[in-house]
Amino acid sequence: MPTADLLDNQVFSGFLLVAAGCTLALQSGCNATLTRYGGRSFSSVMSFSVGLLCCFIFFGVDVGALGTPLPTDHLLTAPGYAWIGGFCGFFYVASNILAVPRLGVGTSLALFVCAQVITACLVDNWGLVGVEVRPYTTWRILASLGAIFCVFVITKF
Repeated sequence: MPTADLLDNQVFSGFLLVAAGCTLALQSGCNATLTRYGGRSFSSVMSFSVGLLCCFIFFGVDVGALGTPLPTDHLLTAPGYAWIGGFCGFFYVASNILAVPRLGVGTSLALFVCAQVITACLVDNWGLVGVEVRPYTTWRILASLGAIFCVFVITKF
């Protein structure tokens, strides 16, 4: 299967997201362990330094091998909110570094995932930050309540 077809494949995209979810759980535990050895700020600096190196490699492969064009002047017209993703990533990592040692990986990620799902549904519902509108239907609300119940169970037991 050619690379472009693979990248457009929904099953492959789903696999990537499952793998990414697994790595977030591992990242939380690894960062908590590194914090015990080097301190909170050291842990976050190392996490982002390694992440930045990986981003440069991804950028090189994407542009060099996969042929994705470099940004143009059109980039200058991007809305302000398009630039806060890095801060959001930092906030996630820093929050995990602070919370995981106190709450554990399971509770921390259960809270994170629940908040993430509900916020994502609200973003979809109102088409925030430039995404296509997808209504917060009764089924999505019920699923959100189920996620809250799951957080309660994981936290309690």
